[in-house]
Amino acid sequence: MTTSAHPLTLLCVHPHPDDESIACGGVLARAADEGIRTVVVTCTGGEEGENLARIDLGDRDLADHRRRELADALAALGVASHHTLGYRDSGMAGEPSNGHVDSFVRVDVEVAAAALAAIIRAERPQVVVSDGADGTYGHPDHVKANRVTVRAVELASDVHADVPGEPWHVAKRYVTALARRRLFELHQGLLAAGLPSPFGDDDVADPSALSFGTDDAAVTTEIDVQAWLPRKRAALACHRSQISADSFFLNTPPELEVDAFAVEQFVLEVGELGDVDADGYERDLFAGLRGVDPDRFKAALGSFVTGVTAMTTLVDGVPHGMTANAVTSVSLSPPLVLVCVGREASMAEHVDEGGVFALSFLARDQRAVSDRFADPSRGDGHEQFDGLSWEARTTGAPVLHGVAAWVDCRVHSVVDGGDHLIVIGEVVDVDATDREPLAYLRGRYGGFLPAPDATDPEDHRATT
Repeated sequence: MTTSAHPLTLLCVHPHPDDESIACGGVLARAADEGIRTVVVTCTGGEEGENLARIDLGDRDLADHRRRELADALAALGVASHHTLGYRDSGMAGEPSNGHVDSFVRVDVEVAAAALAAIIRAERPQVVVSDGADGTYGHPDHVKANRVTVRAVELASDVHADVPGEPWHVAKRYVTALARRRLFELHQGLLAAGLPSPFGDDDVADPSALSFGTDDAAVTTEIDVQAWLPRKRAALACHRSQISADSFFLNTPPELEVDAFAVEQFVLEVGELGDVDADGYERDLFAGLRGVDPDRFKAALGSFVTGVTAMTTLVDGVPHGMTANAVTSVSLSPPLVLVCVGREASMAEHVDEGGVFALSFLARDQRAVSDRFADPSRGDGHEQFDGLSWEARTTGAPVLHGVAAWVDCRVHSVVDGGDHLIVIGEVVDVDATDREPLAYLRGRYGGFLPAPDATDPEDHRATT
């Protein structure tokens, strides 16, 4: 899963320990399970948080506990890499802690953004996520995390920026979102169940009256994380000082749990929106970045009519064969052909050992030969050729009888071709007959008919 030479990577920026699990726990766990590399950057140590669960701190301060809790949560989510910016928790807006010399809210945006940009250049994420400009609920560190992330993404791609590492362009930058309608329905559900709501006990008239939330029309992306809720809850439970065993996060009634946590919402602010569903939402943070779907690629290339060959080689007097249709000429002088061989195919090893190979271009009535050499249970060595008529030509590699044509080759070079090896052979012997070749198109064998002449009223068509 790559868009270039770099693996798909998701980088999430969060102001305090526990924010990663609350805001992005589901997408982090899901991405990790999908093989996407996940990175979390934590801006502060959470020093101004309270010991809400009243755990025994022993001889350690709260910040030390929160570091340990964060490490456990990241492990639960399968996060591959973690960085800290090293600033101090600023506390809630208006608190004296805002003025602490090391507080995140006081740091110059350019300084913090340069530090984050260096991390982005090192980790090379295609997707970056942070809080929105409103800081979700207005906390100054959440607001600052947004400003720093926005600038860091710009700096990371700026070739003139004084930032370590090679410039890196982030393809998509998102901010987390909580749609007002969803929050409104959750608030009503909690009150109806006799449970405390983040918005208090007041009867809120409509979504617009909530103290925070994202306008529904602004949400671009919804990610289904229901299957990863157990992992998200496990990560939340790791933040023992902040989230007690009787917390709303861990004890939401089953009838409300899906609505509350099974979807994580985002707003795309930089980059191109991928495909959207009937509801108008993008359902994948990496939509448009995953490259070509393998099945669609195979379907498209399967529309290209090819011939069918039996590729053979000889190793210490023992013949080996396989069916191949990824074959083409490369050069006339010297005469070169290539054939693609799967890395896991036994032929890859055999042709390397033998240093020679032949390609027998099968005739239309030789489908059974193609099926034989394509059968994974065909065995190895001489038994593959039982009942077949063949002879060794110049290199000693088997050339089948009754074929449309054949080439006999010495291995010229082997080139890396992704999940295949591209074997290039120098042709040392060759012959052709007038037999009609076997063709292959869209999973079916066939033959060939000439295309209709522009002046010929008869509708002759290529058939398979």
